Amino acid sequence: MDTSAQLDIDLRKATVERKKQGGPRCLGKQRDGHYALTVGVPTACFSAQHLRSLADIVEKFARVGHLSTGQSMVLLGIKQQDYYQARQAVLDAGLQVRSVGRDVFQVKCCPGADYSPFGLQRTFSLVTLLEDTFRCLPTPQKFKISVSGCPNCCANIRLADFGVHAAMKGWMIYIGSKMGFAPVVAEQIAGPVSAEEVVKYLAAVLRAYRELAQPNEKLAMTLKRLGLNEFKAAVVQALDLPYDDLAAAAQQARQDMEQALRIGP
Repeated sequence: MDTSAQLDIDLRKATVERKKQGGPRCLGKQRDGHYALTVGVPTACFSAQHLRSLADIVEKFARVGHLSTGQSMVLLGIKQQDYYQARQAVLDAGLQVRSVGRDVFQVKCCPGADYSPFGLQRTFSLVTLLEDTFRCLPTPQKFKISVSGCPNCCANIRLADFGVHAAMKGWMIYIGSKMGFAPVVAEQIAGPVSAEEVVKYLAAVLRAYRELAQPNEKLAMTLKRLGLNEFKAAVVQALDLPYDDLAAAAQQARQDMEQALRIGP
């Protein structure tokens, strides 16, 4: 079985340049010459109507829907002239259009104690609140969040920029993972804390990251440059600050993304 492929140097360079742009963006042009659209719902719990709508959208505009590791569905094979019509169909179906840019991504989670026999905490209400408050907030680099409601850690919380892991009496918080050629595992900075405190910690981590990171710097590299203790001190200092400004910025960014005329090369 031959799995080799010829690298498209021009497309790769164009994609790298797009990734340097701030704010939300779509996946852009793919190797087959078509475009992709990332869609989803909070908690990754699709209703029967969501699935029917997705089937219709894929049939009309795309070639296939691919389930991503981030609990989104990536609609592949969209023609350039159909992209904005497909995006509007996704929004009309009550689904999210998701960014893959320099911002806060959707929250990856497991079903938690509502369904899992091993669940220690319920995940869905917390995940929905985190998404509603912070998704699409601009950040120096992409920012991924994971929430696991049981010891099995199915959502891989130590492989996220901000990981939340259930304990018997609350939640443990980890920060600073990255993947790529030199993976870094997230480190614990707090816990156990209440669900309300999880929201405060995420707001404080995002505020510290936005203030202390260099341009285009992943949180893991900010921690490496400053040291975990220095960054944690900045987080603790910001814990009791209101985060209405972050929530408002995230809401505006979501609205802008749903209307932006940005496909890319």
